[in-house]
Amino acid sequence: MGYSKRRHANLPDPIPSPNDRFLFYETAYALSSRDFVSRDLFLSLKFQNEKLLGRYFILGWKRLLQVWKTDPPDCFVMVPSRAKVGPKPYHAAWALRDCLKYGQNMREDTSLRKISKDKQSEKRFEDRFFHAKKAFGFIKSDRIIEGLHVLLVDDIFTTGASLNEIARLYKLRGVRKVTCVVCLLSGVIESNGCSSQG
Repeated sequence: MGYSKRRHANLPDPIPSPNDRFLFYETAYALSSRDFVSRDLFLSLKFQNEKLLGRYFILGWKRLLQVWKTDPPDCFVMVPSRAKVGPKPYHAAWALRDCLKYGQNMREDTSLRKISKDKQSEKRFEDRFFHAKKAFGFIKSDRIIEGLHVLLVDDIFTTGASLNEIARLYKLRGVRKVTCVVCLLSGVIESNGCSSQG
């Protein structure tokens, strides 16, 4: 009996589905939740490129493999954080990308781009949903993703607006299933099922 409790505790934290909007992804998981210490550490990782902290925020990432045992993702996508030409800037979830790509031999789909120069983090809560609608697009790609299970990887879940919009775009391209994983859950799903910044 103790073993099964521990096994259940080792699963990643599912992010509750908000009922204040239609969701295009099936499930979302957070590897950690925000508290004061993790918030400050995460800001150092994200804005000061403290790359070693990336490993801290993906501790326990292998718990995801238990969740995907029956239906593993066929490929993963890093949610782009800025529209920038040239070398790719460091992404706060890069450590998880390396684990998926090199540790699990999972294919990375790189056809998604951020086309808006505006930052999502600078938007008010309500404006994030409108911004996300026009923030992302695909570059011309001959990759066939129809019928695949796609994993969206992002650094932080605040409102879920970006993840939901990207999931919608992938569903329009014919993917079978979209699952999301984030390093840090920052937003809150209130008791009424509505999301807030908390």
